[in-house]
Amino acid sequence: MITRSVSTLIVAVVVMAVFVASSASPSLAAQASGTPGSRYLIPGLLIPALKHSIPLHATPHAVQQNMQLDLSIALKLRHPTELDALIAAQNNPRSSLYHRYITPSEFTALFAPDQAMVDVVAAYLRSQNIHVRSVSPNKLLIRASGSISSVEHAFNTTLADYVVAGQTVYAPATTPSVPATLSGMILNISGLDNVTHYHRLGKLAVKKEKQADPYHGPGGGYTPDAMHAAYNVKPLLTSGVNGSGQTIALFELDGYNPADIQTYFNYYHLGSPKYSDVLVGAATNTPGSSAAEVELDMEQIAAIAPGAQQKVYIGMNRISDVNDIYNQIVNDNSAKLVSISWGLCEASIGNAELQTLNNIFKQGVAQGQAFFAASGDSGAYDCGTPALAVDSPADDPNVVAVGGTTLQIGNDGNYLSETAWSCAFCTQRSQQGAGSGGGVSGYFARPAYQSGPGLNNAHRMVPDVSANADPVTGYSVYCSVAAAGCPDSGWVTVGGTSAATPLWVALAALMNQYLTNAHRPTLGSANAALYHLYNTTQTYTPYHDVTTGKNLYYEATTGYDLATGMGTPDAWNIARDLIASSGKDTQGRK
Repeated sequence: MITRSVSTLIVAVVVMAVFVASSASPSLAAQASGTPGSRYLIPGLLIPALKHSIPLHATPHAVQQNMQLDLSIALKLRHPTELDALIAAQNNPRSSLYHRYITPSEFTALFAPDQAMVDVVAAYLRSQNIHVRSVSPNKLLIRASGSISSVEHAFNTTLADYVVAGQTVYAPATTPSVPATLSGMILNISGLDNVTHYHRLGKLAVKKEKQADPYHGPGGGYTPDAMHAAYNVKPLLTSGVNGSGQTIALFELDGYNPADIQTYFNYYHLGSPKYSDVLVGAATNTPGSSAAEVELDMEQIAAIAPGAQQKVYIGMNRISDVNDIYNQIVNDNSAKLVSISWGLCEASIGNAELQTLNNIFKQGVAQGQAFFAASGDSGAYDCGTPALAVDSPADDPNVVAVGGTTLQIGNDGNYLSETAWSCAFCTQRSQQGAGSGGGVSGYFARPAYQSGPGLNNAHRMVPDVSANADPVTGYSVYCSVAAAGCPDSGWVTVGGTSAATPLWVALAALMNQYLTNAHRPTLGSANAALYHLYNTTQTYTPYHDVTTGKNLYYEATTGYDLATGMGTPDAWNIARDLIASSGKDTQGRK
């Protein structure tokens, strides 16, 4: 095993030259620049979706003028190039840093904004009558609040009303700025608009009567046993690999009913539920209109990895709180796997917010955490318009993007076939229909791990992998929350890429336990390991290559495609391939 002192020494060597070369802190160096009275325009804050929109009013009537705006100010990383090099080395089997992960305190010491930068920004906010409420442990986020007039004055902008999808919202009419003395410090200011709200990426199907076979639940949808058979999970479960010793964080923006989770566990004989809540900010576990999403996540994970611990992180549905949830997950660092079934169109948030999330995810992957996110349910049209678009955060290179298929199984429960999931007449959220989210990011470049047949775009390609997501086939879920549209009986069929995502996270928990039992390195940030199975010859075929269907635009083809990624899992094959490709074990043995 690698001791903490050795790991710290190795990481310190990687960045030592940077620290030696830095004669002044980045914040002080930035403070010394700029002509007195000049301003620095903060790039990436304006929302691309509003680019061609004309404001209705010069001041926002969508909110009360005396309302306090809740802000999250993201600061820039120190030494981002060195952080990227560290992450690359951690995923390189030939590197001495392979799978040698850092802790949150090490990340803060090496890459986070320094205290001088925090102090300068906080002092400016206070000088503008903006209240500084807190600073995150890794110093990436400053939470603050202030009146509309104070915020407009501080950032030299005007908030204006716009109409988006028939609703009046507010957002900056001009690019916000700060004094040039703060240039190079502030990356993002969340809370200047109310345009962006995450939506759940799951779909309830019409309730069905109980099927005549054991592979469908009381309200339709595939049972845990059906998934075990179709995706070849049984050999792992029968060998005692059930997720024990693994912790999964669930990113959630609504609450759930614990009685529903208990009912699901009892019905499918999954043992005792193993979960706990982490309430972020002012959030409570109060089930609302999206409670079915939370319960779907918890039940899907239990169906595949009933022995895994689940930590349910619940926050409010606004961007400033979204950032806080992700940031707390990485700073807690207690879960090495993260399930994200919520998202929003990449073009509906500014580039500064995309980079803020990217920085948080980078900390997580440098700590050995793997993030899995749903790729969206609007096919190639994630914004719900005729424009091609992908979903955030599945677009992020540090996240495993999970797409969707339509799965067919035989009477014996075994795998028959899959096609890319789409439904052209399902127009609940998108004018174009529903289907597996996929396409090309407009912001992120294609990461180095995305190599192999079919991977040739200059930009990040989505999704990475897929699993059953069609609500017509769907999964058997129990939810009794009336506000979420759940039926009186409780049993319902649920689909969507947010159903495929917790399935993949649960499979990753099984893989990590299996690898740990064999004294092998775990998946780590996952994407590099999963793509290695795709672009090198393996003893066992790790993925079902989905070659038919489309996601309303992109066709499923042989090899990687923008509808289903590399394909769907054969869990037992993936586990054995990971063992074979891991080389020496963690104790140096072949």
